Amino acid sequence: MDCWHHEMEKATSEAEIVKNAGDYLKLWAPREIAPWRLGLSEMRIADGGDIERVNFHLSAAAPKSKPASASDSHLRELASYFSRASTRIGELRG
Repeated sequence: MDCWHHEMEKATSEAEIVKNAGDYLKLWAPREIAPWRLGLSEMRIADGGDIERVNFHLSAAAPKSKPASASDSHLRELASYFSRASTRIGELRG
């Protein structure tokens, strides 16, 4: 498990997950993935709703089989992160 997932797992609030997800997203330059592909107007995570939106868009866009390109691999990595972030928020809300 990498440090980004570790930070998400030890988060004790939705605000921590939102902050970590925003920081994680900043690692992805807009030239690698456009904000609109994530359901965002800019590369910014403001709240849990943004995490849900990004998760929804990535789950539809990320390849389900072995990635054929670096771009596909990046999408899959982002999708995995935001899927877990969405689940983690649900755990904290519950």
